[in-house]
Amino acid sequence: MLERARLYLQRCPPAKSGQFGHDATFRVACILVHGFALSANDALTAIQEWNRQCDPPWEEADLVYKIKSAAAAPSKNLIGYLRDGKGGSGAVAGKATVTPAAVAGVAPVPAKAKAKFQPETLKRVAALAPNVDETFVKERSPLVPETQTPATFLQRLYRPGESVILFDELKSQGILVCECGEPPYDARCLDHVVNGHKDGVWFLCNPVDGEFHPNPRLGGKRSRRSEESVTAWRYLVLESDEADTAMWLAALVQMPLRIAAIYKSGGRSIHALIRVDAESKADWDAKALELKPLLTVLGADPGAITAVRLTRLPGCYRGQGGPPARSEPPVRKRWVDEPLEFDAAGDPIWTPSAQADETPANLWTGGRLQELLYLNPEPDLTPIFKRVTRREVHEKWLASFKR
Repeated sequence: MLERARLYLQRCPPAKSGQFGHDATFRVACILVHGFALSANDALTAIQEWNRQCDPPWEEADLVYKIKSAAAAPSKNLIGYLRDGKGGSGAVAGKATVTPAAVAGVAPVPAKAKAKFQPETLKRVAALAPNVDETFVKERSPLVPETQTPATFLQRLYRPGESVILFDELKSQGILVCECGEPPYDARCLDHVVNGHKDGVWFLCNPVDGEFHPNPRLGGKRSRRSEESVTAWRYLVLESDEADTAMWLAALVQMPLRIAAIYKSGGRSIHALIRVDAESKADWDAKALELKPLLTVLGADPGAITAVRLTRLPGCYRGQGGPPARSEPPVRKRWVDEPLEFDAAGDPIWTPSAQADETPANLWTGGRLQELLYLNPEPDLTPIFKRVTRREVHEKWLASFKR
């Protein structure tokens, strides 16, 4: 049967980037697990041979994911229709229906209705942590949230050399590509984005290379915010516009997830940045697929669980009135601990502006802060509500000297 499937795939055109390659590969995967009823291992063997003709060839992890996705998808025809040479569609009366997932040996996704938010379930979970509020979360943050700026927030979460795109409009290519560097760094270098953006400020959750690439899912349109620009599949965003805010926060702190940050949207939602450290886009999708049903029941927006999701930048304001935001950082004096650059003669080439003696008065009014509640750059699976407060950590440390 495997040999028949190989011969059949010789007639299938290879996938090409920019020409709906994802769809073409998924169709081939469906042919193998639906049409020929191959196991996951045999399907992978067959599709790997076909993949050699693709431009560019897929990584093995991507092919595995395509096969699992095909196995989990419903089939319009009877399983094995190409193996048996019957074709057609629909189930045969009086015969049990075999799912492609069962044939391929992977866990099936239920064909019934998708997971939905269950307020009563959230209420029961939240009741297990009745004392949780914003102060509770802040006290258990390894880094003091109130002392962080937009720049330090990004510097803590992304590695030197990685770039993060900032946005003030959802459907745009961003206003700024922020490159993270080695310390010491300027903690105030992003202060010019804090105010003046009517809808607030977002950042793309996963780091990018900052370059424009053709997006094959949009007919080759160039973009610097698509998956082709992503350099690491590190984070996943959770947010909820449906759940009660207090209950959603109480549920978040109980989740055994690697929560790197929790922050307010400046609206009614609270966002959480989850560290997943996926090896590839396919691996990220697989991790998200596993988590999504469970999180959706508790109020997470399933549509927000995407690898190239925009999320709110803590420390910025949303809904302010006033003049347009500055497009460049305001000039200011050099701080004492900032490194200098030197010219060929050995003289410093960083010179402060005489006009930057004082911080300009805030020209913007109103608005709501996208407030940071929790920051842990190296999280583990310990739920936040089981963590001790920073004060308890300090007291324990001091007590060790009194023995």
